[in-house]
Amino acid sequence: MKTHEMKQDYIKDFDWWNKEKKTLHSPTYQKIFYPKIRQIRYIKLWVNIWFEADGKWEYTRPVLIVKQIWSLFWCIPMTTKHKDNHYHFRLHSPDFGKNIDSSLMLSQARIIDIKRFEEMIGYVSDEEFQIIKKLLKDMYL
Repeated sequence: MKTHEMKQDYIKDFDWWNKEKKTLHSPTYQKIFYPKIRQIRYIKLWVNIWFEADGKWEYTRPVLIVKQIWSLFWCIPMTTKHKDNHYHFRLHSPDFGKNIDSSLMLSQARIIDIKRFEEMIGYVSDEEFQIIKKLLKDMYL
């Protein structure tokens, strides 16, 4: 099947997301969050095109926080789909309080503003985080 013939699993509601963005961008919108490196949090990830990772339910998706740059955070989106390639990393240590098998989509790492953050889910172990940082360095630098 050619890329332009791919069937969409769901219809992307760009109009709804534009309204949501206006709410998040509003000066009156304020939630108090203290995201930290190694945390896994839900974020409002927006509606994307083609192969860019979307948020799922109400456009939220879990991400791993890699680095903080003032009120911006370098994050890696997560997925429950596993692929055996150097663009994905299967997590072994996440502390979710639940048994959720997840992978990081290393090729989808991006900068996220603090206003997009939602609830915290858990942490990745320090040992595994060091491996992830090395993989990111090898991929991006």
